[in-house]
Amino acid sequence: VNRIGESDIGDLDYSTAILFSKPGAFGPATTFNASLKASIVDPDAYKAFTTTAAAGVSVELSDRDTVSAGGEVAWSNIEDVFGKNKYLTVSLPIEYVRDTRTDKLNPTEGYRFLINAKPSYETYRGTFFSSFEGAITGYQALGAEERFVLAGKLSAGTIIGGSELADIPATRRFFLGGGGTVRGYGYQEISPRNGKGKLLGGRSYVSASAEARIGITETIGLVPFLDVGTVSTDEVPDFKDIRAGAGIGLRYATPFGPLRLDVAVSPQKYDGRTSFRVYAGLGQSF
Repeated sequence: VNRIGESDIGDLDYSTAILFSKPGAFGPATTFNASLKASIVDPDAYKAFTTTAAAGVSVELSDRDTVSAGGEVAWSNIEDVFGKNKYLTVSLPIEYVRDTRTDKLNPTEGYRFLINAKPSYETYRGTFFSSFEGAITGYQALGAEERFVLAGKLSAGTIIGGSELADIPATRRFFLGGGGTVRGYGYQEISPRNGKGKLLGGRSYVSASAEARIGITETIGLVPFLDVGTVSTDEVPDFKDIRAGAGIGLRYATPFGPLRLDVAVSPQKYDGRTSFRVYAGLGQSF
């Protein structure tokens, strides 16, 4: 159950899944993964019921490098600005990840780089489209005790193909906003809009974040941060609408990762929306 505290009970997001993983399926460095998932999501831009079946193989090229590929079939019933539509999409996701971080939940050194491609075919409309995304996060501790860590993230994505935006399922279009992207905005609040102010979703985006993670004690830390992002209906971002949020966070270290509480404000709030947001989670924001 997602978005507790952000939405009314009737507008929460629900999901369930069965996951299967077999290490060493085709050799010591390979893992076979399969899943069956179902979700009901209700952000501001759309309401969607989606079921997804997927299977694939990941290969550890080294202790830092992993490549994965597979197949996916997703059926969606979506209500959005374009009306009520059904989609049956077949995809072939491919991803490469290089991870040199010292810790997955609370890194102090290293970086993580990923790039992925997801060629897709929507069968009901006969539409080919492909999404491409890349992201890099970096971390640098200052001082022998590593009580001060600079962290940064840069990510971007584009969708190529599909003659109309409505040909691409809303669940595959790009949105920003929320605790994991641009803080100071609601979940998926950053998006191109039509003439009536309805959220469309985009074909491309760019976002960046910077944090200074300051250890006050062994268990308590403060994190001032700045997030910036833009979403466009074009395949290449036009940077006509750049949104930013800034704030400060509190971290409390636990054996399973830091508890996170962030407070952020946005100087460019949307009409009728608050410019003040609070986010909570487990682990660092990135």
